Formats: sequence, C-alpha cells, structure tokens
Amino acid sequence: MLVIGDGMGWEMIRAGAIAKDIKEELMDMGCNPNTGCDGAAAIAAKHAFDGRTLDHYYKSGRGKGLSFQRLADYGLVTTSAMVIQQAEDGAHYAPARSLLEGKVSDHFNGMAPLALDDCTGKPIDFNPADYEKEGGNMVLWDDVKGGAFPWDERYYQTGPFHDGFDPEFIMRHATDSANTAGALATGHKASVNMMSVNLYEEDVSTLVEDAMKCGKAAGVLSSVPVLHATPGSFVVHSNNRNNGPQMQRSFEKVNPTYAAGTCTGRTAPSPEHLNKMRPGGSLSSQWTLIEQNPNVSAEHFYDPLEGLDPNMDHHVMVCYGGNLTPSGQSNAPYRGLDDSYSNRYCSRGSVDTDAQGVPTGVTATTKDELCDHYSAEEVAQIPKMAEHVKAAIEFLGKDEDGFFLMYEQGDIDWAAHANHMDDMLGAMFDLSDSVDVMLDWIYANGGWEKNALYVTADHDHYLTLNHNFPEVVANFLIDGESHKITPQNNSNVNPWSVGVAAGRHNDESKTTTEHIKDFATWTDEDIETVAHFWGAFGSGGNGWGSHSTRPVPISYNGDDGCLKALEGAGYQVLGRPVEGSPGKVDQVHVHACMLKNLFNL
Repeated sequence: MLVIGDGMGWEMIRAGAIAKDIKEELMDMGCNPNTGCDGAAAIAAKHAFDGRTLDHYYKSGRGKGLSFQRLADYGLVTTSAMVIQQAEDGAHYAPARSLLEGKVSDHFNGMAPLALDDCTGKPIDFNPADYEKEGGNMVLWDDVKGGAFPWDERYYQTGPFHDGFDPEFIMRHATDSANTAGALATGHKASVNMMSVNLYEEDVSTLVEDAMKCGKAAGVLSSVPVLHATPGSFVVHSNNRNNGPQMQRSFEKVNPTYAAGTCTGRTAPSPEHLNKMRPGGSLSSQWTLIEQNPNVSAEHFYDPLEGLDPNMDHHVMVCYGGNLTPSGQSNAPYRGLDDSYSNRYCSRGSVDTDAQGVPTGVTATTKDELCDHYSAEEVAQIPKMAEHVKAAIEFLGKDEDGFFLMYEQGDIDWAAHANHMDDMLGAMFDLSDSVDVMLDWIYANGGWEKNALYVTADHDHYLTLNHNFPEVVANFLIDGESHKITPQNNSNVNPWSVGVAAGRHNDESKTTTEHIKDFATWTDEDIETVAHFWGAFGSGGNGWGSHSTRPVPISYNGDDGCLKALEGAGYQVLGRPVEGSPGKVDQVHVHACMLKNLFNL
C-alpha cells in the first residue's frame, strides 16, 4: 500500500505532529479542542505550555506524533522535475513540455511532431545532466544550494550565506503532482502535467495495471477528485492533467478494481461512464457506484459494499462532494486544528492593478465572520477519511491474490497552496488517522511478512515554523480560537504568480523574495502571532503558495531492505544515466521497491 500526503514536506509533517501532540495533551487536561479550556484547566494549561518551543519536540529526522512516524524505516526522496524546450517565466514551475513540439496542452497524447533543438535543428536529444549546473534537462537536487536535509538550520536563519546555500534554490523549476505521482506509479520520469506517459507521450504501465494483469485487485482513493493529478496518475494515461475527455477515456480503459474520491467536472469519470455503472447500465453487472446522497448518512454510506468481492470481478466507484453537494466543494471536508469541521477563515483576496492592468499588489478580503467548508448536514453524509480507507482496504483485501492501493490525502497540498495552516493541520490529522486504520488491517492480516506500507509525498511546499510555534498552537486551542492559526489577512492568492504576471521576473533590481513580498498580505505582526510563515525569510508570511523542489520524507515498513540498498543510487531516463543524490532515493526507486514487494521479486 502507498500513502501520498500531497505536498507533505518535512516541516508540514512536524507541524502536524506537534499540533496533534498538543491537542491530545490538552484533552488529557480536560480541555475541549472545539471550545477551549475553562477555569482551572485553562490556568493549568497556560502554565504548562508557557515557553514551550520546538526544542521540546524534535528538530531533525523522522520525529514522532503521527501514526506513520512509528514505521520502522525512514529516508528522504528526491522529486526531480525536467526543463525541456524552454523554462517557464520566473522559473516558478518546470515547464509542461515533453519531447514533442509545444506545450502538452496544445495536443492530445502523441499528436505533435518531435520538438527540435534551436541550435541544431534536429530533434532534442535528452540530456540527463542538471539544468542549472550543466545545461541538461534534469532539475536535480543540490546539497550545497539546498542543504543535505530538509531540516537544515539555514532555513531558520536570515542570512546572508557565504557557503553556497541559497534559500531561493527550492523555489525554482518546481515539479507538480502529475509527473511525480507518475514516477511513483510507473518508474518513468516525465515533465510537469504529464500522467503516466513517457517523454514521448507514450503510455507506460502503472502499478494498478501491473497488479490487475497478475490477478490482483488494485485501485485508488483520494480526498480530492478521483482523476486529479495524483490519483489520476495511477489510473489514467494523459500527456496533460487538464485534458478531461482524454483522462476520462483512459480511466474507462484502465478499468481499476476500485476508485474513490470527490466527483466533479473533468477530474471525475464522465457522466456517460457513471451512467453505465448505475443499475440497468451496460457496466452495472461489474461496477457498483456508491454516491453521496442527502438521504443516506455517513454511517450507512458503504452499505452497498456488503456482499461485493473482487474475486468475482466486482468493481467499485465511490463519489462524494463536488457535484453531489450544494456547497460544490472539490475536496473532502476540512476538519481544522480543532476537529470541528467548522469555524475557519475562508481566505480570500483580490489583485490590485494599475491603469494598464499590470498587477501592483494584493488585498486580503477575508470576512470577519467564520465560515464552514461544508454545511453540518453535508458533513453528516460523508464518511471521515479513515472510514473511506477502511472500506477500501476491507473490499480490496478480500482478493485471494493480494492487492495494491494508493491512498492520497490531496487537500494537504490544497491547504498549503492557500497558505492555510488550519486547513492543513486537519488534513494531516486525516492522514494520520487513516494510516492507523491501515496498520490495524496489516497487523490482523499477516503483518509485515505479507504486507508493505510506504508513506511519502509527491513534493514539498515551503513552510517554516518559528521557535515558539508549540506555545502559539496551544494558546489558540486553550482560548477556543484555533482558526486564528491562519491569519485573517491571508489572501489565498499566489504572490509569485501575480509577480510574474506583473513582469517582476525580469526586474533584477530586487531578489525574487523581495518581489514576492510586494504581493504578500500578512503583516510582521501576523507572522509573530501565528509563529510560522510560507516562503523564504523576508517574503511576507504568505510568501509562496507553490510547490518546491526540496526532498520529501518517506516512512515505510515491510520493504525488506530494498530502499536502503538504493540510497544514493542513480537511475535512468530514456536509457540515459541520471545522477543520484547522496543518502537519498528518488521516486523511481520507490516504484521499483513497491513493484518488487508487490510481486515478491
């Protein structure tokens, strides 16, 4: 089984682990995380957390506090991207370009001529060297510029640095969830936006397909749309994560045993495909469609699974949220730091422009009134993520030949894009609870002799915790104001996207960090109040909202030494050798070890 915390970097894991530990400690003291602490309990709690810092928890390595941090093995994984044809403006993300001409959004799979080298006029010859250092096509990790570990102490210092460390290094040519999930699913590298195809836009087999070809059950489960970048990359082949019709046709062809997530628009199976699954449809003898229904409570949501068995070629499609809810949300309900599924800031912002329409700044427009992600009635209809995971495992686990499941907590990433700590912490709790369910199943079904579990991320973001973060989290919970861990001044507007639109990437009079600050909306007081910030030091608090290239943790068990043996190893792209990173594995290595353990190779 593979668990992907989308965007779940080391610092985000630490934030979740500390917050969970604090919340449990306060509950033991008689406090309610929804409403806070009263009377003597409040006084005792304030005293207990007075001066509590990161030193009281952990400052390096795997840490503890979340369920998956108890797994036996731990390492770091590189999430390499590629720069092919040309870089993007501002180097914000790596380009969505393959070895075929133009952007992948310009054509369907394989439907373009070979891209030509501007210098030779011949087809581009893939170069496995690093883009910035040697002019190659790979965006490789550099221990000098980015530090050997995500917890490098220089990320917590203001600089300047004279040893080669560059706090903006992780902000350049970031990958996306499609090509990184594709690397985990297939063992093949591709460019941004590409889902389980190679650089020539040819289909490459996923673990879901490999498992099913060998008689095993296999599927995906996500807290976001079921054909979104990460889950989609295990059940779809598309050169472009935004090409809905192509993705939907591919999903129907792949025909996984199990697929679950929110269902909305192009990132869900087509309406025609879903209709075929409904009673009386042409696929109804094979597929069971379970949909959110206002007349069915979460407790009975999975009743239709009763009697279904993958050994009898039964397939299951699960849809919730999205088009099935009045609120129309595209991810599972955010539970928040206080577990209330309510009482949060719905961050909003608007872009300011001059008379020519050039962006000049961003204004936060978040209302004073707190808002709910979903209504209480909708929340009552949707199982919690751990319950979704339990249902998936119990169904797939019936298969006599074994199974593969990829579960993604995709809204960790969505919350991080919004610089929204309150939402992010709740999503981290969801993942931790869900892994507990997986562990319970593993221990009851053969243990680590018969099962393997990998918990990792597809990429990182750029979060930094201040030293007093634990005390701040505790005080917000004690006061019953946990929503304030995300400032009201948060805009949910990506500052560097606005900066690039304003042409700031061409202005060398300031650093990228200084330009970004012009479009951030948090104040210095906000940063001090919430004890964390997004982006590099000096970028304004909500100063990123994008992916980064920093390596991500992996916690795992049942691997039989495979990943440890591959630490520091290189790999191949189109038969060309790519240099490995000392002490780390790449996502293609994770795929190789999952494949090995899935088939006892």
